[in-house]
Amino acid sequence: MPMKNGEMTLSELKRLVKKYDELMSLNVKGMKRPELLEAIDQAGYDVNHKKMTLELKKAKMKRLPTTIKMPPKPKPKSEADKKKAKDKKRESVIQYIIKNKDVLEDERIKTL
Repeated sequence: MPMKNGEMTLSELKRLVKKYDELMSLNVKGMKRPELLEAIDQAGYDVNHKKMTLELKKAKMKRLPTTIKMPPKPKPKSEADKKKAKDKKRESVIQYIIKNKDVLEDERIKTL
């Protein structure tokens, strides 16, 4: 949902940059909105808030995508998928403990 002034929110900007990141590289972890806008500008792109795209300012020597459109929102995971992931993680922990039995001698585990 755009902000009141019609600009994209931080999460929407991050989704756009992640799509760009598949093609080039730009690390967005820990960035706030102004920092992210500055990083996009330094990468040579303008943010079009109305069309929700990143547009290349001017061509460079490297092959850069000229326009990056907003990717679709990720689908939420179903309860079955969440349970399957949890079971898989639990099984991997069990397998690790079986391979490394000396882990059971750790004082922190004994108190559990």
